Amino acid sequence: MPVSTETDFTARAVTYRLTADMVRAAVARLTPADSAEPHPNRSWYALVGAHLFYVVDLVEEATGAGDVAVKTARLRLAELGFPVFALAWNSLLTQGHPGHTG
Repeated sequence: MPVSTETDFTARAVTYRLTADMVRAAVARLTPADSAEPHPNRSWYALVGAHLFYVVDLVEEATGAGDVAVKTARLRLAELGFPVFALAWNSLLTQGHPGHTG
C-alpha cells in the first residue's frame, strides 16, 4: 500500500486531518507502551521511532479527537506508513477481536 502524507477520519460526526508529523509530535506527549508501566488492556500498537504506542491514544493525542475507534486508528496510522500490529494470544489469534476487526 502506498504511504500517504495525510489522511482523514470521522469521530463524533467531526472530520479530523492526521499527518505523520502530527503523529511524531504526539509521541513527545505520550508514555510509550513499552515503558515500565504498560496499560494491561491494549492490543493494537504502532511503532513510532524506537517505541510502541497504543493506536487510539496516539491518534487522539495527535488530533484532539475523542472516541476514535480502534479500527479507524490502526488503519489511518498504517496508511501514513507506521508499522501497526496487534498483541494477540489464544482465540484472538484464530478468531480475531470482533470490536477491532469488524
